[in-house]
Amino acid sequence: MNFSSFSSSPSVVTEAQTVSCVKTFVLPDKCFDKRIGCAWRRGNQFGIYPRSQNVNKTTSDTAAKSNDKILNIRQNIVLFTPILRKLVNEANGTFLSLQKLVEISKSSDNQVEFLKLSRQYRSIIRVCIESLQEAAEKETDGLEKNTLLSYITIFYSIECIWHLCEILYIDIIPGEVVLPFLLEWVRFHFPCHEQTAAQLLEACERGSEDHPEYWDTVIGMVVQGRIDVVRSLLKLHSNADSNEFKLVDNSLRSMPVYNVYGGISTGEFTISWKHWQAECRSKLSSGLLAQNDQLELIMRLMTGDYSAFESIRAKYSSWYDILGGWVLFTAPWARRRELGAAGAACAGLGGAGGSRLDLTVRALLEGDLHQVIHEIQQISDNGWFASHLTDILYHSGKLQILEHQTDVTSHLRDSLILEYGSLLMEHKSLWSVGLSYLASCPPEGLKRAELLLERLPIDTEAKAMRVVAQAKKYGLVDVAQNVSAAMGARRLCAGGAGGVGAALAWGGRARCGPLCARAAHAALRAYCGARPLPAADLLLSAGAALLVDDTLLLLGKYCDFHRLYKNREFRKAAKLLISLITSNIAPEYFWPTLLLDTLPLLETDEPVLSADDTYEIMLCLELRSACLSTEKADLLRLALARNLARTALIDVED
Repeated sequence: MNFSSFSSSPSVVTEAQTVSCVKTFVLPDKCFDKRIGCAWRRGNQFGIYPRSQNVNKTTSDTAAKSNDKILNIRQNIVLFTPILRKLVNEANGTFLSLQKLVEISKSSDNQVEFLKLSRQYRSIIRVCIESLQEAAEKETDGLEKNTLLSYITIFYSIECIWHLCEILYIDIIPGEVVLPFLLEWVRFHFPCHEQTAAQLLEACERGSEDHPEYWDTVIGMVVQGRIDVVRSLLKLHSNADSNEFKLVDNSLRSMPVYNVYGGISTGEFTISWKHWQAECRSKLSSGLLAQNDQLELIMRLMTGDYSAFESIRAKYSSWYDILGGWVLFTAPWARRRELGAAGAACAGLGGAGGSRLDLTVRALLEGDLHQVIHEIQQISDNGWFASHLTDILYHSGKLQILEHQTDVTSHLRDSLILEYGSLLMEHKSLWSVGLSYLASCPPEGLKRAELLLERLPIDTEAKAMRVVAQAKKYGLVDVAQNVSAAMGARRLCAGGAGGVGAALAWGGRARCGPLCARAAHAALRAYCGARPLPAADLLLSAGAALLVDDTLLLLGKYCDFHRLYKNREFRKAAKLLISLITSNIAPEYFWPTLLLDTLPLLETDEPVLSADDTYEIMLCLELRSACLSTEKADLLRLALARNLARTALIDVED
């Protein structure tokens, strides 16, 4: 049977129709025209296969000749793209730092640290965007380049939303007057006309109004609250010395700017601001600017005229390009909770809207975090953004979905983290990262980790060692033992001295008696067949692990006997060998080896086996004489008699 796999992305599978957000795909092969079956595979995958109508009549020959295929349908995981691995790994480090911070300090007075961690997340996103941009510039394949550009759009939106969320919910803003931070957000993410303004100011030429984007740039700087830049650009106009330009410049220069450390209260600033705006309206109504539509538009914007903002809305791609300017010229003292009205006013200016970013920004300004999380879950980044942002909002105490319902917010955070961790567990190299996320949501996370970890495909010993180490790290002892036992059984089936030695090592790690017994028997039988003892160094340092099974204990002690004999410590070797003989733990096939090992000890220059030891060997020999050939048994009896005579003479002399 032929096997093929394909992604469920539109580039591979043809979409037939869409009904109520449920997609139907045409299977790209005629073998699926009649009857098909479906079976879930590991992770977010399932296989589709043709079902034979005559299952009982199918033979191996007909199956081999068929052209049937098994199709593997899998979810397209953006985070598994190689260029995004760095994002996953670095974000994991910041996530673990956040969990450690919360664990060490139970108090909620960690806002400064939360802000640092939030900025770490944003810097990671920025580095990711830069990497994607570099890769897109070098890419020559049109399809791949479009994919990279779509990733850039996704993570640009993520960084934009995170930055605004940081300003409104995580940052510590004195007096909660958010205007300076809001203007910074707009300037950073929507740098409209900034490059043109820099070019005009660098040229510093009178008559710059001839530039086709001159007035659009001036208006753009007004909307972004860059008053000094606006004044500098107006001075480049050929009529900058006229009364109209001086009138506008004077109004711009005298505009009050609120500073929490300026020594005046919000109320005093409000009075000063309203007085300045009244003067602007007076100048506007005087008709002095009627001859210059652009200067009149600037003055109307400064007075917060809604129709003026409405007239320039079409020049911008989104309503939040002018959000900072609207707040600046209508309510510069606005607190965080008062931004909802500003968002609604700007969103109602007209133009295209309703995108995911639009809806999320509106929800953030209105303080509806439930809607924010709902919207960011729809972003096709496979849950990276939703899980990390929700986690930091939850731990900073700002995630209040329902009042006085802490369980709801806790369950929301845990569900997103568990989903994200389970997704990473599907990847062949990111599974350990996913495990750390699951472990941060006890007890359900550890239960899920146990189920997923046991089902990881293990193709190398190195990966098995990693799985065992990670399982022990998070207290999943059963998983470590099961994996070790499975690897030991696999190596034992492979055979050979290396396989038996590795099986002994895995059996010791698993503390699995049956596996250790099988491996030990295999090692002893191999030794009886004139092959060397496997894993001798391992057995000499096994310690208490030898007590798992009697046969393993025998093997370990027998290796110790060989070490003592090789080091010419004959008395210790003889004592150990006698203990093995008298313990009766040796299997029947190994008794000939144990008995014959006494021969060189019986023939040493000085006796190392006492009369009692000799009698023990004689007793065992008579009881198991059938295991030795007549020649070997007679040879051993002769050596025993001679040693008994030597030990008797020593006793008489003493």
